[in-house]
Amino acid sequence: NLYVCIMAGGKGERFWPLSRAGKPKQLLNIVGDRSMIAETALGNELVVPAERLFIVTIAAQADDVARAVPALPRANIIAEPCGRNTAPCIGLMCALLAARDENSVLAVVPADHHIPNKDVYAQTIRDAAVVAAREKALVTIGIAPTFPETGFGYVLAGAPLDTATPTQFSRVDRFVEKPSRARAEELLATSRALWNAGMFVFRVVDMLAAFAAHMPDLHTGLERIRTAAAAGAADIDRIIAEVYAAAPSISIDYGVMEKAANVIVAHGRFIWDDVG
Repeated sequence: NLYVCIMAGGKGERFWPLSRAGKPKQLLNIVGDRSMIAETALGNELVVPAERLFIVTIAAQADDVARAVPALPRANIIAEPCGRNTAPCIGLMCALLAARDENSVLAVVPADHHIPNKDVYAQTIRDAAVVAAREKALVTIGIAPTFPETGFGYVLAGAPLDTATPTQFSRVDRFVEKPSRARAEELLATSRALWNAGMFVFRVVDMLAAFAAHMPDLHTGLERIRTAAAAGAADIDRIIAEVYAAAPSISIDYGVMEKAANVIVAHGRFIWDDVG
């Protein structure tokens, strides 16, 4: 089964003074009549039914997120005890999902990206889920750059894959951190560089294996969470808090994706704007 997790842990810093810690950008109506989290949830309801759509946020924002997305079951809003960047966030979702469905495929996407052509986006996610399961790979989604942006990371696409899907896929040669202007212009000239959109699709077992290989201490904690969730432990919140207290604050890119061997990039054909 395919599941989607929306990461909504913003601190309310990018759009100050409009946004604050209690009202981060994903809860603001920045690009339309709905909040960004509501808009993102709407797009992902084209991918999965509401019962397989989750939002991970920090505890202080969980009630506001629930009000912003009333169609989502309250149990599908997962509250982190504190923000620890995207690697622990994704690890937590993987641990909870592995306890529920060992054959799960998970797409993780940010709450604050504006994607107007949601049907193309939904097709891309579905295609990426097929490829991730078939190849036992971690799939990242890239966007063809239109100008030499220095505020995004890049993915260099390698050999193309014959996937028989509407979406094009390639092996990942390497990730490139946010470049200088001159380096960004060089990347655009290669025609192999894609903006790293911060969206990932993978089998949960493969991502947990990658955590075990590249972040073993965090993986030990995630196994505690998975075991507790599978047993229906009453003290799971305490266990999650203990794991988070010991977890590093690190992105999934640094922690796992840049080190993993079997990484594939989907060439996203949808319009994309990282509003932050």
